[in-house]
Amino acid sequence: MTVEPGSEEERLLIGRWIKMGQGLIVGGSALGESYLDPNITRPDDVQKKSEEYVRYDHDLAEKVPHLKGRFRWDLEKYYRELYGPYLPKD
Repeated sequence: MTVEPGSEEERLLIGRWIKMGQGLIVGGSALGESYLDPNITRPDDVQKKSEEYVRYDHDLAEKVPHLKGRFRWDLEKYYRELYGPYLPKD
């Protein structure tokens, strides 16, 4: 199921992706390309958050194929220009 560009659903999904990736090492990959490097040891809570992020990243890339492959800085810029500076509340 793809999401319409510029829709409220897109805003919520991208906002969640931005929030989930904050502070994670996996947050440096392009949308749909994040992975867990097995050479990096993470505390259990960070490992769980990282695994959730990678799953969500891959799922989101299928829902917004028009944004797949873009890096975090580009998606944050896209989000700000289209939806403003505030991320959605959880």
